[in-house]
Amino acid sequence: MHAIGLHGKAFIPMILGYGCNVPACLGCRIMETQRERTIAIFVTTFVPCAAVTAVILGLVARFVGIWWALALYVIDLCIILLLGRVAFRILPGEPTGLIMEIPSLRAPQLKTTLRQTWFRLKDFVLIAFPVMIASTVVIKIIQLTGLLGVINNAISPMTVLWLGLPAVTGIAFIFGILRKELTLVMLAALLGTTNFAAVLTPVQMLVFAFVTMLYIPCAATIAVLVKETGWKKALSITAFKIAFAIVAGGILFRILLLFM
Repeated sequence: MHAIGLHGKAFIPMILGYGCNVPACLGCRIMETQRERTIAIFVTTFVPCAAVTAVILGLVARFVGIWWALALYVIDLCIILLLGRVAFRILPGEPTGLIMEIPSLRAPQLKTTLRQTWFRLKDFVLIAFPVMIASTVVIKIIQLTGLLGVINNAISPMTVLWLGLPAVTGIAFIFGILRKELTLVMLAALLGTTNFAAVLTPVQMLVFAFVTMLYIPCAATIAVLVKETGWKKALSITAFKIAFAIVAGGILFRILLLFM
């Protein structure tokens, strides 16, 4: 953590990120300064949540191999440390030391426990949950209006030429913005099978999972980013993640072609 300008506290929201990025971003409030909160939130959004884990395990581990799935996590951790170090260098300010007051131990009271639990849960209920519902409505509207083919053609230069994926994967990526687990669900629906090995090469499955792991966070996470950092920083983080995922995905595709 010191290597990226943070202290040990930042490890807590990062671990939370493996479950869901929403409470992980909210958990960055424990950082003392705005600079440290910004760095912590930035790197936390690169942590693969449970929905992304479903994509990695359901696609890569199932059809390519468990060691390839674990390799994606190792690569992601290296990316987090690298980008965290870059953010530490770019953002002005100095890191602070870790000073924690240790309170006297007392038996917890039920009323206090419930109050503190709701205090930490209400942001998720009031922000993330409505966004999840709204995203489901948007998904249905796109399906009913017949915009799937138009979107596929518009982004095919990125998906086909740069990432080496089938054109239909563009739709899956877009639905993943609303809810990350929908990337795998939509991929199965668009390809007409859950036996992905029959229609995708191992390289394509690895690239698809890799880009899903890195690109724009889900709608609920974006909403929390706006609340925690403001529109400008939230949009900057989102735009950077999109660009970085596309560039890194294309590079990985070309590297994998040399070995697989």
